[in-house]
Amino acid sequence: LSCAKQTSPTGGPKDTIPPILIKSIPTQEQIKYKGKSIDLIFSEMVILDNPKEQIIITPTTESKYEAVQKNNRVTIKFEEAFKDSSTYTINFREAIKDITEKNPVKNLQLAFSTGSYMDSLSIHGLTTDLLKGIPLKEVTIALFENRDTLSIFKHKPTYITKSDKDGKYTLSHLKHGTYYLYAIND
Repeated sequence: LSCAKQTSPTGGPKDTIPPILIKSIPTQEQIKYKGKSIDLIFSEMVILDNPKEQIIITPTTESKYEAVQKNNRVTIKFEEAFKDSSTYTINFREAIKDITEKNPVKNLQLAFSTGSYMDSLSIHGLTTDLLKGIPLKEVTIALFENRDTLSIFKHKPTYITKSDKDGKYTLSHLKHGTYYLYAIND
């Protein structure tokens, strides 16, 4: 009873293939989504690795959530409903991995809208240390709506992401508007 430990079987080739997303609710770029949870089904058994740090939800939401995994399914349950007529993007980064070799799902991002259309603006770029001329990895990229009284210390960004190991970043499915972009190397 609860004494067995799951491990990779001995012998054979090493598992190098990450899990593949088979189905999601909502589906990618679904409109008029009214649910309070996200369900993902993968091609193999998965585990969650530090989901509160790895998962980035934009636009930022105050709603608390719980991420749970069971076999090949990951469910994220939100306490509150999503804001009406908004496009959301959930970037899972390296939060979901296979159970055998801990291969992370690659570039898993889910976008959906609670309104009747998907926002389609995107911004991408490269973060670089100007003095050394090298890319900066894991830099926080924050996008603030243009306001008269903007203070990055008092206001939360509307959209947020992190640069990858090569310093590249992308923010997609953004609402039309004017923004201030900050790159923060903390």
